[in-house]
Amino acid sequence: MARRPNPELRLKRKKELMNSIISIINENSISATTTRKIANEADLTIASLHYYFGSKDGAMVETARFILDTWITDILEAPGDFEKKIVKLFTPSDNMAAFSQIITYPYRSKITLKMIKEIDDKFNILIKDVLRAKGFDVDASFTVADVLKTFLIGLGFKGYVYPEIIKEEIKVVTEFLNLNKERE
Repeated sequence: MARRPNPELRLKRKKELMNSIISIINENSISATTTRKIANEADLTIASLHYYFGSKDGAMVETARFILDTWITDILEAPGDFEKKIVKLFTPSDNMAAFSQIITYPYRSKITLKMIKEIDDKFNILIKDVLRAKGFDVDASFTVADVLKTFLIGLGFKGYVYPEIIKEEIKVVTEFLNLNKERE
């Protein structure tokens, strides 16, 4: 009978692989991220990647879901100043930069695209919930939430390359949010 790894070891290895994915995406790009690079970075085999995720696309989807569920959500749902939350998303910018690349990559598989869209929709709902808590009306078809989501994804790319611009960009979006709040 085959032995199964214990759940803690399984989770540890999955996290190692996802951290490798984040690191490789940030060092190169998502298109340069190969299963071999991921496995080498995590000091595991390519078979391990397929065992835990099924495929490279599966690994990307799980990494995006992991970043959203355990990092972005924790930051945005925590009490506190909105501007400070955004700064925290990009300090350091590794997770947000990788998340931005993963959810905007042009996957070929319809199944992968569907899963990425579900993650993107969940991200959008999270942003809308945060803005609702700040008193914004986000129920229109195109809202401040859409602008904020686009800003966060764009800053994910830009902030990794030019980390010094993050605070200035956040000031701009904060002013935008304040102007829109005054209009409502």
